[in-house]
Amino acid sequence: MPFLILGFVALIVLVLLSRAFARMETAEAARWSRITLGLAITIVGGLISLRGLAFVGAPIATFGIGMMAIGAGFRPKPRRNDGQASPPATPTTRSREEALDLLGLEGNPDETEIREAYRKLMKKVHPDSGGTDGLSRRLTEARDILLKD
Repeated sequence: MPFLILGFVALIVLVLLSRAFARMETAEAARWSRITLGLAITIVGGLISLRGLAFVGAPIATFGIGMMAIGAGFRPKPRRNDGQASPPATPTTRSREEALDLLGLEGNPDETEIREAYRKLMKKVHPDSGGTDGLSRRLTEARDILLKD
């Protein structure tokens, strides 16, 4: 009888969790899937290790921990150039016309228009949002050129 009640409670919990999972956005659902899968892999690896096969279970558990870390948002730091040549320099924005064109402005914009255009574009091209360092650097240079005038 206690196993029947425990099974019924587990079933209710699974139904509630699946309903919550179905309402999540895709990115959030993928994140929680990685965390859950990582937890399950870690548990399996730990059980295999406890059965006496640590040489098999430990790498499996380590992989599961890595999956949970990736799901939680931890990313490895990018490697530095170890004595290698530096990446090629990006062309810089030199003229006021180029700066206006890069920020999508025309004529003689005031400071608020320049800052608004800069923020709008930077949200799209910032390296933390999936953009590149070079383009964000060029936008910053263009903003600086226009604000100095």
